[in-house]
Amino acid sequence: MNLLIVEDDPMVGLINKKFAGRLGYVKNIFMADSPGKAKEILQKEKIHLMLLDVYFPEGRGPELLQWVREKKIPCEVIFITADNSQGTVERALHLGALDYLVKPFTFERFSDALDSANSRISGLSEGGEFSQEDLDKVFQKPSLPKGPENLDKGLSYKSYDTVSREVRNWSEPFTAEQMAEKLGMARVTIRRYLDFMVREGKLEVDLEYGKIGRPQHFYRYRKGQ
Repeated sequence: MNLLIVEDDPMVGLINKKFAGRLGYVKNIFMADSPGKAKEILQKEKIHLMLLDVYFPEGRGPELLQWVREKKIPCEVIFITADNSQGTVERALHLGALDYLVKPFTFERFSDALDSANSRISGLSEGGEFSQEDLDKVFQKPSLPKGPENLDKGLSYKSYDTVSREVRNWSEPFTAEQMAEKLGMARVTIRRYLDFMVREGKLEVDLEYGKIGRPQHFYRYRKGQ
């Protein structure tokens, strides 16, 4: 998937680029700091998804999306902005935005938005006739999450799945702090999911005692789980 980030704040743009770079299906990332530069890129490159801010020194994000629709450019859009006003949100919906993220946000929320967008884009690119299952994916109909039946109270199946998939990528023992930083989630929350997976038998945990303070918990994925 080719991604275009339209953001005039360099720091925010780099954060979005860093987050997107962690998603395996994002192949090429283009950057634009104004709607004008975004139009140039959209006319030259095949962009599948645009991450779009609302306010710019010259122009506004909704106007750029309106231009995209008028030009019939097949590009999906997710708004990423600090503007959570009713008027802007309603216009984003009217113009067909896939999602709307309010700054600041976590990596988990960011990845959820892009995962859904990628499923829709991939489904449409297959062409031909669609089964009902295919259409449900394209139109983002929710499906029941799969996970352990005895998930602890307060834990979500979606977050459980996110953490469960991520632990498989670690070849070395890791701490809850490291996993929390990677996923953009709170350390205490991550710790609850990791401890649950220890009880499931998916993870092993070792305690390392330092000279000062509490022992550190190092988790390790049990292969074959």
